[in-house]
Amino acid sequence: MHGLQVAQTLKENDPGIEISWVVRKRFEALVAASSAVDRTFVFYRSGGISGFIGLCRSLRRQRFDMILDFQGLARSGLMTFFSKSDRKIGRSDAREGASLFYKQLVPLPRSPDSRHPVDILLEFCRVFGFETELKGRVRFSLREADRVIGSASIPKAIRFALIPEGRRKSVEWGGFEALAEVLLEHYKSSIVYVLSSRNCPWANGLVQKWGNRVQKVGTGNALRMAGCIQDMDAIVANDCDALQIGAAVGVNTIGLFGPSDPIRLGPYPSSNRENCVLRAPEGELEQLRVENVLVEIEKRI
Repeated sequence: MHGLQVAQTLKENDPGIEISWVVRKRFEALVAASSAVDRTFVFYRSGGISGFIGLCRSLRRQRFDMILDFQGLARSGLMTFFSKSDRKIGRSDAREGASLFYKQLVPLPRSPDSRHPVDILLEFCRVFGFETELKGRVRFSLREADRVIGSASIPKAIRFALIPEGRRKSVEWGGFEALAEVLLEHYKSSIVYVLSSRNCPWANGLVQKWGNRVQKVGTGNALRMAGCIQDMDAIVANDCDALQIGAAVGVNTIGLFGPSDPIRLGPYPSSNRENCVLRAPEGELEQLRVENVLVEIEKRI
């Protein structure tokens, strides 16, 4: 998602830019549906050496004006090496020997406070003569099968997405059930979408109590999850991938942070009014109150 935000910025600066993207199979539908990308080359991680060679052959059938290695690891460095272009550009902080395959290195951000991955990737804009300023919003074109259909019986519904899962257990806030109850009581026309890959018993209980005003959505389909988030009025999430999707598509995004570093992992850019970071006192998420989250939601709805 960070890379797509920067790719969209390149498009906003010059709509004539055509972007091809090398992507793992599990994310191919998401990237292909994005407004930033014109063509995808699929990397099958389970394909082994033969699959990697097949990908490189596909890349070599086309000559690119420029190759940008956003990842900066050995695998992406080798893809860069085997692709045809006079301009092969990578990160100055590349690892695993990837920098051996570049003809130009992009420096790290000049400000020591710019440690977010998007800040690092925005430095690629300098290669084009563009400012390192994020522009535009990533949009996803969805087929009907990828849409999360809400209830049509609630006029002018306010849609909230709650994402209770995080990158790890220690970054997961325990107040989502209580927050959902408050939102359903406070906003009489609200629909709460609970995005989770787990069974989530408390969400089942909410469905029994509130009926179609609570919708459960799985997160196994990345494009379906992104499409759902794209249609929300606001999302509340722990430190997780869904938080980055919310920032990329430009919805009101409230990130809840305890031990994680929001400077590196928060919704980007933090200067946008739509993006909010709530830090738990002393980094302890159990000290974060539902009332604090509701205050930030009310500022944006």
